[in-house]
Amino acid sequence: MHLKAFGAALALAVLPMTALAQSAPPEKATQEARAKVRAACSADVQKLCANIERAKGAMRSCLEAHEKQLSDGCKAARAERAAAKQKS
Repeated sequence: MHLKAFGAALALAVLPMTALAQSAPPEKATQEARAKVRAACSADVQKLCANIERAKGAMRSCLEAHEKQLSDGCKAARAERAAAKQKS
């Protein structure tokens, strides 16, 4: 009887850990999404944000400020990356 209770307690203790392991985004997918945005937005960055320092968040803020002027490819890559971030 005690063995069944121990087994049930162990299963309940391990279950949340498996859920966390499955919900974590793979590092490779994050790197690929970032690289895709960089490639798709490189011309927009040169055109619209050339004078922006490469500080944390500065480039993203610049692109957001010029959202209407971004190329379709850049907009699509940014939307895809945002959707991937929300899944995590």
